[in-house]
Amino acid sequence: MQKTSTKTKVFGPPGSGKTTYLLNIVEQELQQGTHPTKIGYFAFTRKAATEARERALTKFPALSAQHDFPWFRTLHSLAYQCLGTQRKDMMQAENFQEFANEAGLEIKVSSGEEDFIVNSDHPILNEINIARIKGEDLRYHYDHSGITIEWYHFEYVERAYRQYKARTGLMDFTDLLEGLIEVPARLPSLDALIIDEAQDLSRLQWRLVEELTKRASRLYLAGDDDQALYSWAGADVESFLRHDGNIIILDQSYRVPAKIHHLANNVVQRIRHRQSKQWKPREETGSVMNYNQFEHVDVSQGEWLILAATNYMLNDIHHWLVSQGLLFERHGSRSVPESVLQAVVAWEQLRKGNPVTGTMVRTIYKYLGSNAKASSKHLLTLQNDNLYTLDHLKQHFGLLTDAIWHTALVKIAEDKRRYIIAMLRRGIKVTGRPSIRLSTIHGAKGGEADNVLLLTDLSTKFSLEQARNPDNINRILYVALTRARKSLHLVLPKNAQKSFLL
Repeated sequence: MQKTSTKTKVFGPPGSGKTTYLLNIVEQELQQGTHPTKIGYFAFTRKAATEARERALTKFPALSAQHDFPWFRTLHSLAYQCLGTQRKDMMQAENFQEFANEAGLEIKVSSGEEDFIVNSDHPILNEINIARIKGEDLRYHYDHSGITIEWYHFEYVERAYRQYKARTGLMDFTDLLEGLIEVPARLPSLDALIIDEAQDLSRLQWRLVEELTKRASRLYLAGDDDQALYSWAGADVESFLRHDGNIIILDQSYRVPAKIHHLANNVVQRIRHRQSKQWKPREETGSVMNYNQFEHVDVSQGEWLILAATNYMLNDIHHWLVSQGLLFERHGSRSVPESVLQAVVAWEQLRKGNPVTGTMVRTIYKYLGSNAKASSKHLLTLQNDNLYTLDHLKQHFGLLTDAIWHTALVKIAEDKRRYIIAMLRRGIKVTGRPSIRLSTIHGAKGGEADNVLLLTDLSTKFSLEQARNPDNINRILYVALTRARKSLHLVLPKNAQKSFLL
């Protein structure tokens, strides 16, 4: 079996261009004659893997995404491909519901990172999965998990879930990795193997990486142990730190200014077990400011990323932003549904005498009251790509009014109408990308903004974790601080005993 001849560990501090560095490796490999099908680029998220492939295609447009870059994937997608799995082989929402009914459970489901994966959300199933990806004995994991559910019930659910999958022949996303590890001969042989965000891999994923490494000539492990945030979900940063290889440290940040770098560096030095690394900030000084209340921060101008350790801590600032008539995004969703805003803008375009597309007309009609339109059957002949004026809609499509939007679009809830009016009075472009984003620190990893506002409170769970394992909390704080390109705004905690240590 082919052995890896060179191993390189690339440490990329915040904003140091790690992805660009890795893509330069891809470019060098291609220029040196490595066939693209012999390059594996495995990222923690599908978005990152897709971005890497698209950037490679930009530099080498003669290549094909489908045929020339088959190994730019997540590790789960690799397993799905190598095992010849199909969607019908995977646990889907209806399967989780069937299992929940049989076992007497309430299980929520959500779309996974890959489109063939459905994630289940139940405290026992979550802990069972963490035990599996960490390679821990189930009872050992239960005893150390802090879960308050009795062992007999925990064990019952695990057994029932395993039996359900065996009876139906279905797999979940962890089964994919376990299944491929059992048949490593199905893995591709590669000339260059690149693993991105290596600090976030679980022990189970590391086992797969080890098998891939046996079949590769050159290995590049890239990540930043100081930004390892997912130990709670089974991430194994120790495997990254222990792995051998020539060390390369990207030592120039293109994001973080000097004052924020100084504060972040003080925090990161408190992490007890880490790869030592020195990196330089941008030439700009930047700023760090403290506030007693978030209401004292003017977020109405510029680009803002508002961060908190846990999601519920964002609720107060969410309501405050609404009261101020500011548009924002929270975990990828606008503070007002985009279809509502499109309906408002399109309706006012019609009133100004401008035509709108049939698609926009359909959106408008969803929010018109019964006194503003005739039967919806009038829309049957509407062509989505055609343009329509207000007069044409009145004559041929049952429109009965030309009143201002907040009078005509009565199916928009009253509180949302007041909110949109407040935004329009501020002159906010409601259909543009919101300049304010709310996120947990975990959700913002990899993101950045000119201005960052950080709520420094900790939940009870994180406060206890800070006492038990301060490295994890210091890493979270480090990630939060280093999202800022220009200014950092720290809101002092309500309870100094339950807060980040700055």
